[in-house]
This record gives sequence, structure tokens and C-alpha cells, in this order.
Amino acid sequence: MKRLLLISACLLPICANAGIYTHNNNFRPYIGIDAGLNIADYTLQTDLDETYYSAKINAGARIGRNFGVELFFTHSSTNNIQYTQYLNTIEHEIYYMVFGFDIYGYYNITNEFDFFTTFGVANYKVYNKFDYIESLNAAKIKESDNRVSTRIGIGLMYTFPGDSISALIQYNYTPINNEFINTMSEFSVGFRYNF
Repeated sequence: MKRLLLISACLLPICANAGIYTHNNNFRPYIGIDAGLNIADYTLQTDLDETYYSAKINAGARIGRNFGVELFFTHSSTNNIQYTQYLNTIEHEIYYMVFGFDIYGYYNITNEFDFFTTFGVANYKVYNKFDYIESLNAAKIKESDNRVSTRIGIGLMYTFPGDSISALIQYNYTPINNEFINTMSEFSVGFRYNF
């Protein structure tokens, strides 16, 4: 996965200099930031909230009218819960980080609006943490699970006059299937700055 991301990052500038960039502005690199509300389907029986907030940074390029590529990194909020019985307490926390690569297919609705679909590959690293606090003792357990998974998505993007700023809403579905999370539904809104 790391090799794929490195190769992709190296290929973008090479493609630009190899003739994809034309006077018609067919190569448009961008950077962006998204805020997300994500719903996890846990493999564990737990009272933890299934909803996570997340922040995503991304960099990519629209290549031609109907094609694009993007690299991204996402960090979620932490969900935690505390169980108390007599003098014993257990605190349970879960959060995750994601990095990956998406391919975009754009379908022009009007000059400003685009519908898009995505297909990508991402590494989901989920952290699962327990703090055991007994009357006289305390113990901590922190475990993690890495899983590379495919993801698919759809969305709608509006490009403001001047073509420098775009706003988008997006939904992604990922079958993570790791030790802690079966699937993830990711809803996000974001902005891009187009160079």
C-alpha cells in the first residue's frame, strides 16, 4: 500500500509534464479538507456509540473532464464508555486512522455541478484501548488492527465562479472486516482549492 501511494505521488507531476496538461486546463491539481460523520458496524458486542466524527485532508488532481485521482488521510474522534461495578472500573475507547488512494469518475450536470463516483483502496488502522482500574491496581491494554480494504462512493460537487474553490458532499462505503469493525459508512462535506 505504501508503495502504491509513493508511486502515485511520483506519477502525478510526471503525467503533467508528459502532455496531460494542455492549454484547455485538463490537469487541475487541488488540496482539500473534509469533515465527516461516520457510522461503524462493530464486530464486538459493546455499548460504544457507533457514530464517529472525522477530519480528512486530501491532495489530488482532476485529469481531463471525467477522471481524477486523490490521496487522503483521515483521523476519527474517540468513542469511549465507562463500566463501573463496586470498586472496579473499565474504560473502553476506540478510534481509527485511514490513509488511501481514490479514483474519481466525474459526470457533468451543469457547468458548475458534477456528480461523481469513486473507487479506492485504503488502510484502516483501528485502535482499541481498555483501562482496568481496580481498588488497588490499574492495568492498560491497547491493541490495534490494520486492514487494507476497497471503498466505493458517490457524491456531488459544486465549483464556484472563478474555478478556484469547490464544495462537495460525499458518501463512501467500506467493508473493513477487521477485528473490531465490519463495515464503515462515511458521510462527509468538504472544500477543495484548485490550482
